Amino acid sequence: MGTGHPPCNGKFFRSSSNLQNRATAENLYRKEMLYWEHDNLVKEIHELEQQIHGVKAPGPGIGHSMQDTGDMLGVSKMHVSSAIKRAEARELFPALFEKCKTQADASKVIKQMDEKIIREALAQKIRSEQTDTKLIDLEKRFIISDFFEGVELLPNDYFNLVEIDPPYAIDLKEVKKKETISQYNLDDYNEISSDRYQVFLANLFLECYKKMSKNSWLICWFAPEPWFETIYKELSNAGFTTTRMCGVWRKPSGQNKRPELYLANSYEMFFYAWKGRPVINRARGNVFDATPVAPQNKIHPTERPIELMQEIYDTFCFTGSKILIPFLGSGNGILAAHRLGMDAYGFELSQAYKDSFIVNLHKKGVVGI
Repeated sequence: MGTGHPPCNGKFFRSSSNLQNRATAENLYRKEMLYWEHDNLVKEIHELEQQIHGVKAPGPGIGHSMQDTGDMLGVSKMHVSSAIKRAEARELFPALFEKCKTQADASKVIKQMDEKIIREALAQKIRSEQTDTKLIDLEKRFIISDFFEGVELLPNDYFNLVEIDPPYAIDLKEVKKKETISQYNLDDYNEISSDRYQVFLANLFLECYKKMSKNSWLICWFAPEPWFETIYKELSNAGFTTTRMCGVWRKPSGQNKRPELYLANSYEMFFYAWKGRPVINRARGNVFDATPVAPQNKIHPTERPIELMQEIYDTFCFTGSKILIPFLGSGNGILAAHRLGMDAYGFELSQAYKDSFIVNLHKKGVVGI
């Protein structure tokens, strides 16, 4: 084609039964295209396939992924991802790409741009054009506010479950500095210093206890080293009953910064505590298996997969339950609750994380959630 992008093969025509998308793909063959025309077509094909088949979740199952689009067109997943990113950025900031003649030129422009700026502009565009009332409702559940200020506006004795993923006071920037980051910025993550952490937890658990219904559950993720006993103590001080036999998220593989000294860590833990005498919705063991979100797909540094949160919520809650999430992060808790017919609300300080949530929500749509 002479524009820096590889030709596509004919595998697509054997893979798609959708005539509209087939016609779109045929445009990749019929003419010499400018790089941006190619990028727009790749983006259009990918979005049409996701409208037809849904967004593919991690692990086996139905749905359509960037890898599937790449397989159809005879290009790599990275090629599809880059083409979509260039198409979105060019649509938002056309003047910045006027002198770009090739994909390489456009990619250099994007590298010089702040990912946060692109996400913010894309989220604003989506908000201005959004007409789906269900998507708008889900966006409103992602509240930009400090939890300790916003929670005062919520009714007492209301929520059936509180799911807390607090700052861990473990210098997350140091822990995550080697991770491949493309969607999130660690500067937006708010840490709590270790010398203030116990007081922070004490206040947090007391506020949550007031907002929880008479018989309700609390989930609290934590760093067992060094905070296990501290969190156990503060949960009890706030009035909760709990157990040291915690819930465990088991991952397929482990991470280890010091393999010469430590075993690889392949799990995360959460306390489950209760107010009153609630009952578990679905009896099961305390180990939950789920594949983590790939670093390049994360919109928050501690993002957990929707499927994991859905499994946990479904274990403790019934359909129609009200869920409070003090620290929303990626917003995946809202989406997991929605899948189960539950209503989740939560708080987050960073507008950048909400912008990423809105972009992902728009791409997936309610059907794909």
